[in-house]
Amino acid sequence: MAETEDIKQKKAKTATSRYGMVSTASDPATEAGVRMLELGGNAVDAAVAAAFCLGVTEPQASGLGGQSMVLLHHCPNGEPVTVALDGSSRAPFEINPSRLPARPLKLGLSASTVPSTPAALGYLLETYGTLPIDVVLKPAIGAAKYGFKITALQQRLLAREKEKLKDQTVRSIFFKNGRPLNAGDTAYQPQLASCLEQIAEKGWRDFYLGDIAESILEDMKQRNGYISRADLSQIPYPIQREVLKGSYRGYALATYPPPGAGRALVQILNILELFDAERLLPDSPLCYLLLAMAFRAALVKRERLPIDPARYPQLDDRWMVDKGSASHIASRIKDLLLYVAEEKFEPPPTSGETTHLSAADSYGNIVGITQSIELVFGAKTMTGNLGFFYNNYMSAFDYKNMLHPNFLIPGGRPFSSVAPTLLFRKNGEPLMMLGSPGSERISTVLAQVICRVIDSGQSLGEAVEAPRLHAGSSGKAAIEKRIYRPEVVEALSRAGFQVTGKGAYSFYLGSVHAVKLPETPGGDFTGVSDPRRDGSARGPQFINTNDREV
Repeated sequence: MAETEDIKQKKAKTATSRYGMVSTASDPATEAGVRMLELGGNAVDAAVAAAFCLGVTEPQASGLGGQSMVLLHHCPNGEPVTVALDGSSRAPFEINPSRLPARPLKLGLSASTVPSTPAALGYLLETYGTLPIDVVLKPAIGAAKYGFKITALQQRLLAREKEKLKDQTVRSIFFKNGRPLNAGDTAYQPQLASCLEQIAEKGWRDFYLGDIAESILEDMKQRNGYISRADLSQIPYPIQREVLKGSYRGYALATYPPPGAGRALVQILNILELFDAERLLPDSPLCYLLLAMAFRAALVKRERLPIDPARYPQLDDRWMVDKGSASHIASRIKDLLLYVAEEKFEPPPTSGETTHLSAADSYGNIVGITQSIELVFGAKTMTGNLGFFYNNYMSAFDYKNMLHPNFLIPGGRPFSSVAPTLLFRKNGEPLMMLGSPGSERISTVLAQVICRVIDSGQSLGEAVEAPRLHAGSSGKAAIEKRIYRPEVVEALSRAGFQVTGKGAYSFYLGSVHAVKLPETPGGDFTGVSDPRRDGSARGPQFINTNDREV
């Protein structure tokens, strides 16, 4: 077993409210979103406030220096519409494809693509929100100025990355006497507070065209970064893309198109749909074997059929999410079961690093945002007077094959595994918005939650808390300690998987933050926060449109 902590029962954090719901990976960010709803704002206001605040209180996973991908369901003119806003960052224009380094860039300013989170969140707010940006930014500014408590998870990550976090600004904020802050210590970020105050006063475009941009450019010049004035002046506005649609046992879903990984999720569900729900009985060896095979098949296809979103939709992508393609794969899995699943595995005849937030309001708006700075703490560096971590998305490109859609070229968009997803009831009404961090594991984590809710009738909280596994294209399978049993390991090993044990509630296996919509008008929203990481879910207990002070 790679992780050996004791198994202790942890429950997903759940909440209900009649007025809306917010679920994020950080308590202060959840509160920021709830406050916007209490002020009479909509789910977009709440999601943007929470997203900005996450960059302050969960800095290891997101921030102004990263990128943000949005799935939005709203009802303009009374008609429901679901769209994807592609807030990908871009490779700097100074990149020379014929002179790339031998290894992907991971550390320092040279590893950063052009940050797109300010543009994505700013555009989302001014196009679909109702509150002004200075109101929406107040919780994030307060968290940066007056501090937030370091969590046990953040302390472990700071200790793990200590040798790479050599930037002096980072050290001054998150270390004391050369050691990472302890859990419970307060982290103050005055530089980031000033940066956010500048955005609140002058607007988010100042990040690309104003004083903030000048600070970025000066630092890039001093420390050999690639981002230039040309990169910032061509503001990376998000691109509106058609959502990728699918279904599972009669439940429709809308998920994230390329450059995201929604197509892997759709194919996984298409494959699993061809097996009786009884075969997917939770916690049976056969269930985990089927899941692992479906996961590996879909992720192999995604890697072998890379998609350039500028040319979407493409025939290869349509083929991957087609039900007929899943039928072929399911047939092969059924044949393999004859060799690797013995009778005893049959169930009884009964039935990176990234962050995700979900928000919904009583007006019919539902928002899922998955945002990232790529690896934990991104490029591990900040601009001194700005206080945010730069991303290291330069490591997410292909450096060797010039014909690969993700080959590193000027202005290129990095490979992404995000898949914020909206599931619909059989009557066409929204059922739940969910998403997760976890790189390649995002689509497999979401598939397991969806299967448990639909096939087993589990509550959303039960499905999020339940044990997980992941099987990737490499043939390796990771399973949480709660299901690390001889019969499960044997079933996976007989199928050719190299099995690794993870902790009972493993950081590695994602962190789902989800919102379930009311079944009837005026009913309760339910929010769920994954126990594998930090965070919470909460909804407003009142709405006061007369008070716009945060």
